[in-house]
Amino acid sequence: MAWLPLDPQSLRVGLYIRIDHSWMEHPFVRNTFTVSSPTEIAILWKHRLTKLFYDPDRSHADVVAALADPSLPVHAVELDADTLQDAEADEQSILKEKHRQIQTVLDHRKAIEDNLRTYTDATNEVSVLLAMVNAGQPDALRSADKIMTAMTGVLEQQAVTLSLVCAESHPVPGQELAMQAINVSTLALLTAKTLHLTPEESHHIGIGGLLHNIGMNRVPLAVRVKQEDDLSPTEAKLLRMYPQFGKEILETIPGIAPDVVEIVHQHREYLDGTGYPKRLINGDISKLARLVGTIVEYNTLASDQRSRGYLGPGPALSYMFTKLKNKYGPDVIEPFIATVTVFPPGSFVELNDGSFGVVLKSSGQERLRPVIMLYERESSHDQAAIIDLTRERSLAVEKSLDPKTLPERVKAALLSTKLSGYVLTVK
Repeated sequence: MAWLPLDPQSLRVGLYIRIDHSWMEHPFVRNTFTVSSPTEIAILWKHRLTKLFYDPDRSHADVVAALADPSLPVHAVELDADTLQDAEADEQSILKEKHRQIQTVLDHRKAIEDNLRTYTDATNEVSVLLAMVNAGQPDALRSADKIMTAMTGVLEQQAVTLSLVCAESHPVPGQELAMQAINVSTLALLTAKTLHLTPEESHHIGIGGLLHNIGMNRVPLAVRVKQEDDLSPTEAKLLRMYPQFGKEILETIPGIAPDVVEIVHQHREYLDGTGYPKRLINGDISKLARLVGTIVEYNTLASDQRSRGYLGPGPALSYMFTKLKNKYGPDVIEPFIATVTVFPPGSFVELNDGSFGVVLKSSGQERLRPVIMLYERESSHDQAAIIDLTRERSLAVEKSLDPKTLPERVKAALLSTKLSGYVLTVK
């Protein structure tokens, strides 16, 4: 049943209501909830919240019946002095919880901004690194190690790192290969922690991630920028040679670890023998290469908005798990999903109350309950709420959404850049 308009004087305990004022115009954490006490009615009246609606299906039946039957008198709730005093205390408690949830996101946003320069600088350094490797310069490995060291502080903040990779990476023209490289290396190093890899293995997978697409420099740009379905057979064959080109390039670098060369050479191979360039199968493909391949695939599906196959972070993970688990292996797919969480930052989601949201911060403790910016589909305004699902237990993510299916108004309302407008004063 649709929402019905509600006269504020008809507010009753047991009504499931929607406040159609912007989220910062009232103290409640949510715009929709079941009225559970007279003190909540007192707070609603105090703030002159007149744009109210109720859902008969989710309200208590006896209360709805009293509102719907004109033969039954509906008397306004009377609030005594004790109730009003309790309402003041309850309002401050509600405001503090709302402030806590806002502050969690603002602190996270500040941490992202504090680390964004490091991430951007590392991307620029990767561009230089790729040029050095292609030129066969012996100092290339030293530059790669320097990039890895510079990223150490960022990698220690997993929630921040995931936001930088999944929601903040927007390559400038000419930086696409470098951005892919830093994203893949970063996610590989995070997953290495989940897998408890040795320091040597972690170092190899980090360098392998940085250099995984080095062979692309031998593929003509006109071929690289084409959609896969638009490639001619000759072009497709050439593109699929880039891991072999990468191996040949790296073998000219003095001191390069064989495991790094193996990662670069094998990261597009599948366990079933349908990968490239050598159509290797099962045990012929190293685990580290399969992990890098998993991340390369994810990064393309989740981040490349120019691609017809673009899905966004959440649907990309679902696709990886259902379609590619047996190609790369559950021993790398499952730890990777555990690392980036089920709903990575930047994922558009639908909640169990029908509202839309975008994930702002992943929860390491509860992978299914992130912090989201929430947009109610029936609202007449564009201000989204901020909801921490680890604390709002009645809400849950129903499913991930393909960004292409969302109205532009919704996507515009869920821009994390609008967080600067969320300021709340608590007495």
